[in-house]
Amino acid sequence: MEVVIFIATVIALVIVLKKLPVDVDTSVKNGNGKNGSKAEAEKSLREQADDFFEAGELKKAEKAYLKILSGEPDDAGVLNKLGLVYLQDKNYKDAKSALKQALKLEPENDTFHNNLGLLYYEMEKYEDAIEAYLKSIEINDKIASRLVNLGLAYFMTKKYKKAIDVYEKAIILDPRNENYVELLKKAEAKTK
Repeated sequence: MEVVIFIATVIALVIVLKKLPVDVDTSVKNGNGKNGSKAEAEKSLREQADDFFEAGELKKAEKAYLKILSGEPDDAGVLNKLGLVYLQDKNYKDAKSALKQALKLEPENDTFHNNLGLLYYEMEKYEDAIEAYLKSIEINDKIASRLVNLGLAYFMTKKYKKAIDVYEKAIILDPRNENYVELLKKAEAKTK
């Protein structure tokens, strides 16, 4: 009799447990995304790709971003990140392609213009870098580091007075940054 009661209790418990909702976040985090939605699985893949990039595992980051793009080819944010992976890997051709695609999708994204400027600066195409930085700043002139990027490009093209001007603006936005003050001093020394 006790065995029958025990079996009946186990069966009732199994039935109740099957009716309880599954914690989807736990299943996705544990890699069992079968019960999660496609968006949650992709979010997890995005996080993994970002983690790979931050850790300097560029090939893994590239594969993850490309996998995301295979399902969402018009994801400008992922294209931008892929461009940064290629830039860091010094694969300038693919970096330019990815960043240009991102800009086609979101032409008013100041971050994408800045990143294109970083690419051109790295390639020592300073005039192109200046153009990209100017567009970024035209869209959003409240980020000191972008002004400094522009100043560095001006400095490399020996446009020291323009470099001084944007360094001064950067210092107004971020007065505690000693690096900006040092860059300003170097540009001022070139004009004397």
